[in-house]
Amino acid sequence: MNVLSRNWLSRKGATEKLDVSVDTIERRAIPWQDDPVPGKLRYKHLKLGEETRQGRRYCEEDLEALLVP
Repeated sequence: MNVLSRNWLSRKGATEKLDVSVDTIERRAIPWQDDPVPGKLRYKHLKLGEETRQGRRYCEEDLEALLVP
C-alpha cells in the first residue's frame, strides 16, 4: 500500500484513539519502515493539509493493531 494512501493521525489523535499518554506514544514510536513492527507505532513527518504544519503523523493501522487483545 502506498504510504500516502494510509490514514495518519497526529500525536493528539493517536493519544485519544488509544487513551494513553503522549509519553506512551513517544516510547512506541519508530521512523517509517515498510513492514509493521509488533508493538511499535510507525511515523512519518507529513503535512496533511494547507492549514496544518508538518509533524509526526502516526500510521492508524499500527494504532489499531495495538488495540487488538
